[in-house]
Amino acid sequence: MADHIYDAHVHFGPSTQWVPYINPEVSIDDVLEVMEIHNIQKSVVFPNPHIGDKYPELNDLMTEAQKKHADKIIGFGRVDPRRGKEAKIEIKRIHGLGLSGVKLHPYVECFRPDHPFFLDFFGTINDLDMIILIHTGTMFSSPGYLKPILKKFPDLKIILGHLQEGCISLMRDYENIYSDTSTCRVHLLEYACETCEDRIMFGSDYPYLSHRVQMEVVRAADISESVKNKIFSGNFKEVFP
Repeated sequence: MADHIYDAHVHFGPSTQWVPYINPEVSIDDVLEVMEIHNIQKSVVFPNPHIGDKYPELNDLMTEAQKKHADKIIGFGRVDPRRGKEAKIEIKRIHGLGLSGVKLHPYVECFRPDHPFFLDFFGTINDLDMIILIHTGTMFSSPGYLKPILKKFPDLKIILGHLQEGCISLMRDYENIYSDTSTCRVHLLEYACETCEDRIMFGSDYPYLSHRVQMEVVRAADISESVKNKIFSGNFKEVFP
């Protein structure tokens, strides 16, 4: 089993109370503490969901945290794609701040990725060679809505949050598509590893989910130790060398 673990899905910072059962506000010190507890060497970290006009301020907080802890965190920014020109300007700004990518949540931010309105937005991310980490699930978050984007920008690198069946078909069609394991079920992880073992990364979805539980999903899977090592560390280091 991997001695060192890398986490591709971590939230931090202030948040609107958008879920009734948890207060997801955690500081970067909270993130670093839980990383140490679980022997996590490095994490992709991004601001919690918030109203769109709050994202520039949160992106600045993310930048400060990354500068202070560059050995431990890889910062992603957040943008509300519905803001059109403002969204593209903010994407360019966070790129200039040194953040590596952008986290999108079509369900929370209420946008359907394949709508023509967002084509320029995705084009801007593609032109800047940034990475997208996007929530996948139901309704607007269905992975299938990304197919028109990938046909237009076939080299766009995307990490699909929360490995599910729809993610696997997209990963099979595009070699630049990855997924993280947060919320994934054991049997689905086993199925995904049959064809996509090089593009699956461990994700905790902290603080919404438990590191311990999400790690156990990988450990319980009927896959080889070498594949588990890829998921816990190797694949992450290929994407973020």
